[in-house]
Amino acid sequence: MNAAERFVDCLKAEGVTHIFGVPGEENITLLEAISKSDITFVTTRHETNAAFMASMFGRLSGRPGVCLSTLGPGATNMMTGIASATMDHSPVVAITGQGATWRQHKASHQMFDLVEMYQPITKSSTSISSGEVISEVVRQAFAQAASEKPGATHISFPEDIAKADVDAKTPLLVDSAPTYLHPTSVKDSAVLQQIEHATKPVVIAGFGINRSGATDAFRHFVERLGVPVVETMMGKGTIASDHELAAHTIGLPNADYNQRIIDQSDLIIAIGYDITELPPSKWNPNRTPVLHIDTNQHEVDQYYPVVANLIGSLPDTLRLLAEDVPNRAWSGWQQDRDRLRKEIQAPYSMALPLHPQSIVRELEQAIGSDGMVFSDVGAHKVWLGRHFQTTRPNQLFISNGFSSMGYGLSSAIAAKLLYPDRRVLCASGDGAFLMNGQDLETAVRLKLPIVVIIWRDGTYGLIEWKQQQAYGRAPYIEFDNPDLVQLAVAFGALGLRVGEHGTLSACLEQAFLSDGPVLIDCPVDYRENLKLSDRLRTYGG
Repeated sequence: MNAAERFVDCLKAEGVTHIFGVPGEENITLLEAISKSDITFVTTRHETNAAFMASMFGRLSGRPGVCLSTLGPGATNMMTGIASATMDHSPVVAITGQGATWRQHKASHQMFDLVEMYQPITKSSTSISSGEVISEVVRQAFAQAASEKPGATHISFPEDIAKADVDAKTPLLVDSAPTYLHPTSVKDSAVLQQIEHATKPVVIAGFGINRSGATDAFRHFVERLGVPVVETMMGKGTIASDHELAAHTIGLPNADYNQRIIDQSDLIIAIGYDITELPPSKWNPNRTPVLHIDTNQHEVDQYYPVVANLIGSLPDTLRLLAEDVPNRAWSGWQQDRDRLRKEIQAPYSMALPLHPQSIVRELEQAIGSDGMVFSDVGAHKVWLGRHFQTTRPNQLFISNGFSSMGYGLSSAIAAKLLYPDRRVLCASGDGAFLMNGQDLETAVRLKLPIVVIIWRDGTYGLIEWKQQQAYGRAPYIEFDNPDLVQLAVAFGALGLRVGEHGTLSACLEQAFLSDGPVLIDCPVDYRENLKLSDRLRTYGG
C-alpha cells in the first residue's frame, strides 16, 4: 500500500467516520484513498467552514473531528476554524496537503511552512517525514486533540510521501490507557476547608463541566452545597434555568443584575471555567478569592486570585467532594436573580421589527426540549445567552472563546449529520451569515433539514452596541443585504420572510416541517440593546 492508504487505515482505527474539506492538487492521493474506504468525505465550499464542521462534530461525538485542505491558500483559509476549535476546546485533527519534500528548501508555488504557521493555534503541529512514522503521528495527533483541555492538532502531509510505498505489516496504534484520579487528593485538599469557612460562596459553572460529562455530578454537588450558580455562556445547561439555585448567565457587554450576587460573595468556586471565555476582570473586579476546580491548572490573572486548586477528572472530583461538602446556603441573593428572571419571562411585543427577546421566546417554543440551537457571533448571541432557557447541556451552543463570525451554519450542519432526528437551528446575524453562508449549498446537497434564522438589521449590531456606549455614535457598521429569501432559493433552499410569509411562529412551524434547509429572514429591532444597557446601568447605580 501507499502512505495515503496507510494514513486512512490509521484514521479508521481512530474511529473516524467523516472528514470535512475542500479537494486540492496536493491531497488527491489521500482523497483517492479515502474514496476507497467507508469514511464519508463531506465536500464543503470553504475551508474555514470545514474546520467549523469538524470542530462541532468533535465536540458532539466526543471523538476528534477531522478536516482537510490543500496547501497554501487552502491551509490558510482553514486556520480561522482551527483557531476557534483550540480556543473553544473542541477536539479536531486538521490535515493539510503540502508540496513535495524535494521543493521545501526553496521558494515554491503556494508553499509556506505550514507546521510553523499552525503552531500558535494548535496543541501540536507536525509533518509526516516518511511513511514509516504515519501510525505514530496520527495516534499522537488524536491523543493530543482529545486530551484535556481538548483542541486542534495539525498534520502536514507532503504529496510525494503520500504516494510512497509503505510496509502494510506495520502495526496500527490504539488508544492510550486512561488516567485515574486518586481519591485522597480530593479528601486532603484545602478546598473543603475554604468552603467550610466561607459565608457567601458562589459557583461559576464553565464549559468544562459539560465537556467532561460532569453535569450530573455537578448538580449533585451544588445541591449539597446549596449556593447560587452562575453560568458562563458556554456553560449553559449545567443547571436547569428554572432551578432554585440558578442565577443565570454572565457575559453581557454590561454587568447584569446577577453581578451583584458575585459582588456579595466571599468565595468564588470556579468549576470548569476557562479564562479565554470571559476575563475575570469582567466578573471579579473585587478580586474575591477563587477555588479553581478543573482538569487543568489555572491561568495567572490578577483578578483570579486562586487560593486552592483541585485538578483532575471533573466527574470524579465532584462526586468525591459532594460526599463531604458542607451546606453553605445563604439568603439575600435571590432578589437580584428574580429581577433578571422577571425580565427573561416578561412578554414582549410581536410587532415588526421584532424585539430580540421575542425572537428568543419563539425559538425556545419551536425548538423543543430535544432541539439544538447554534448561535453565530453578534448581538443576537448576547440575547440568546441571556434569555434562552436551558434544562440540559447541548441545547444552546455559543462560541465564546475565539468567537468567530460564520461559526453557526457549519456547526448546525455537523450536528444534523450526527443527530438527524433532532430539530437543529442556526441563529445568525446578517453580518455573520454572509461571512460563510456559501455552505448553505452543502446543506442542500446533503439534504439536511436544518433551519437558519437571520436576525436582519443591516448593521454589525454588537459593534454598534459597543460604539454607542463608548462614543455615542457608530460609524462604519452599516451595510446592504441581498434579498435573503431569493438568495436561499438560488442555493436550492426554501426562503421565508417574517411578515411576508406570516408570523415568526408560523415560519418556524413551516420550516421544521420541511425536508430540506430553510432560511428565515427575520427583521430585528436592536434599539433594545441600549435600552437594556440603560436599565442595567441604572440598577447598578
